[in-house]
Amino acid sequence: MKVSDFLTPRDEVVEGRFQGVLQAHKVGSSDDRLENDSSRLLSMTYPSNALQTAFDHVDNKLRGRDAQGGITLSGPYGAGKSHGLLTLYHLFDSPELAQDWLDEWDIPLNLPTTAHASILSTSKTDADRIWEPIFEDLGREDILDDINRYPTTDHIEELAADETVAIFFDEIETWWESFSDTADEELVERNEFFLQNLFEVANDPDYNLFTFVTLLDKSEDLKRILNRTSPYAVDLNSTGDRERIILHRLFETRREDIDESAVRDVVREYVDNYSYPIEIEEEKRYENRMVETYPFHPELLDLLDSLYEGGRERQNVRGAMNVLADTVRRLYDETDLIITSDINAAAFRGINQTLFNRYRSDLDAIAEIDYGDDLLKTIHLYTLDERRQEASITECLIGTYKPEKTSVSKLDMSLGNLYGTAHYLDRDSSKENYFITEDPKLTALVTREQERVLDGDHSDIEAKLMEVVRDDVWDGDVHVYPDEDIPESKEIQVVVMLDYLSNGALRSELDSFFEGRTYQNTVLFVAPKQEIRDDDDIISKAARVLGAENLQGKVEDEQGELGKIIRDERRELRNELEDRYGNWIKWSEDPRGGVRLRKKSVIADVDDVKDKVGRDKTYVGEKILDEVEDAENGISLDSMLNDFRQFRRMPVILDKGVFTSALSKLYRDEKVVLEGDRGKFYAAHKNDPLPDLGDGLTIHSPKNLDEAVYTKTDTGSSGGSTGDDGGTSSTGGATGGGGSTVGGTSGGSSGGSSGGTAGGTSGGGTVASQTEETRVTLEGPSARVLRSHAESRVNGDTDTVTHVDLSYDVDDLSKEELIELIEALPSAKHIEATVVIEREVQD
Repeated sequence: MKVSDFLTPRDEVVEGRFQGVLQAHKVGSSDDRLENDSSRLLSMTYPSNALQTAFDHVDNKLRGRDAQGGITLSGPYGAGKSHGLLTLYHLFDSPELAQDWLDEWDIPLNLPTTAHASILSTSKTDADRIWEPIFEDLGREDILDDINRYPTTDHIEELAADETVAIFFDEIETWWESFSDTADEELVERNEFFLQNLFEVANDPDYNLFTFVTLLDKSEDLKRILNRTSPYAVDLNSTGDRERIILHRLFETRREDIDESAVRDVVREYVDNYSYPIEIEEEKRYENRMVETYPFHPELLDLLDSLYEGGRERQNVRGAMNVLADTVRRLYDETDLIITSDINAAAFRGINQTLFNRYRSDLDAIAEIDYGDDLLKTIHLYTLDERRQEASITECLIGTYKPEKTSVSKLDMSLGNLYGTAHYLDRDSSKENYFITEDPKLTALVTREQERVLDGDHSDIEAKLMEVVRDDVWDGDVHVYPDEDIPESKEIQVVVMLDYLSNGALRSELDSFFEGRTYQNTVLFVAPKQEIRDDDDIISKAARVLGAENLQGKVEDEQGELGKIIRDERRELRNELEDRYGNWIKWSEDPRGGVRLRKKSVIADVDDVKDKVGRDKTYVGEKILDEVEDAENGISLDSMLNDFRQFRRMPVILDKGVFTSALSKLYRDEKVVLEGDRGKFYAAHKNDPLPDLGDGLTIHSPKNLDEAVYTKTDTGSSGGSTGDDGGTSSTGGATGGGGSTVGGTSGGSSGGSSGGTAGGTSGGGTVASQTEETRVTLEGPSARVLRSHAESRVNGDTDTVTHVDLSYDVDDLSKEELIELIEALPSAKHIEATVVIEREVQD
């Protein structure tokens, strides 16, 4: 199917003599032009919403429903002001012919059978006294003879006394602004009074006088004069039906005469093939709009609308119609739908000559790419849009795709090939938008160098990967395995792997690494959670970085563009690699013997790795206890510390302070006894201060020592102190009839009740008080904070705690830490806990 199967272009379009510019001063000329041919002009005029608004004002005046006959037509260049003014002019100049046209469009406006119309274009007539050519054109020179300084309202009323009169002014602002406020002060004043009087009579219900003026909103002084009588303003730029105006202007076929079903079949062939990566929303609505704007794709019309709205010199609707008329002339009998790439790019060279030249210069470079010229043209046109200055992937593909020529996937491939081949083509960092740049791009050279690197030995690529991982991703704070040697050290080292391995392969690889190594527990391995070396995308990105760096010093780069490309490409590679890290390989003792491997999720940051390691502090103390309980003669501090550094079955200690801190706590909790020089024992059991934790100390379990070593003989009474009456004072709680109440007052009469009331004694009687249940929230990051809240929010005299509901939000507790937390909880009548676990699964 072709456009010609549905629509018939107007003769002037097909013959290449489309008249896109209408000029008011051509009315009455002998030229064969639309302006002075009422029949042709009206047949090519679509009664837009804006025009119909003007028709309503005219009808209201003629019917006596409204007195106002002054109407201004506004809008930027090319909005259709002159066309609208000429249409209104021919309503009054040829009322019989115009009435037929109005009836054909079902417009409820009854024109007078006779009327006088005069149109004045100041681009043709430069009169000092603007009323003179008007009175002359209307054949009322007799009134001119009676005018002294300027026409009064009496003169103007005489002009419109017997018949309907319509006066039209085109481009009056330019003429008005040409007067000098000083040299032409008298002329300005006389013309001002005339215009003011003219619009006053036009606003008189007793006279059928109409005055129409086109305005560009250039002269505030003129606007002030006109606004004194509040004429109606019609904005032709916001008519809302520009597409209908354009279609009617270019084609003879009326919209109601089109075979919409057949058109929809054509449209569906496009929409149904708009596959990934094309993205359109509300497909059915999109299809309906394509039918409405046929034979033009709505994306093309939207683009033209943006391009011609961008500047006053771009002619707005007029400019779009000129471009589309040329496209229809060339393609109406060849294609079934006119899309963005069908437009002649040369029509827009005036918007930005430099960009047009850049676009043209790249056509030879992309000649071998299928549909490269259409894609590049589409990108060029969108680049000219000052509001966007770029084309999305969807816009590129929709602007080029035609079902009978290619597929969306092939076009997408060509678009990818375009980047790096066209010297002036660039794209944003998201790779979703393309644009033509005025500066020559090095991207094509980088792409070619990237391809050369990919075709060669990949060892250079892997070396670049290792460098970026070490220096950019991990900020140079790591070693990369197996690309770098890992030195023996008692200090903690973070080692990053480039290979993604299954748990079994990873275990085998690391066991081989640790074999024969003394300090095995100071090496913290981090493995990727996705492929790196075997990922084609990563390899391609690394090759691009390498290719760009290879060009340094070999190409001219006065603007430093190559350096920016290297930074951008390297940053992109770094971001990709960051996302693939990672898993810290944690070792722990296997109950069945040896060690087992676990993966703990980390980000690409050494501090985060150490933070995950540091959460095993409690387990360090437990391991010290386990070790010394099995050592009958104790273990020297130096030997114990060395074991933590050597054996993977031990928890990792980031520094000696972690170890000594754990040992200090064990000492304070009376779980270890320390032995110094000459067999001197230190034990918290007998209130010995903690000794200096030097390497010469030996750590013992109290279980392995004679009790006399860590106990102190107590010569005082163990049962309590003796009071003045010879009795024993108990250290327990007071007893009474009601027992003791937490947070309440103990004691009371022997007959007191313990349920619901607090018993007290006052004057020998029992006083009962009412209770109510209240919930108090204690919230904070530590027990100390919660205690502070409890002190301030719970009243020791009136409150009794009956229920405590605890919720802990913890961060990656080990099993041992969980058990320690549970053991630290106080006893109660009933405890219930739900534990959320992140459990590893096998690959």
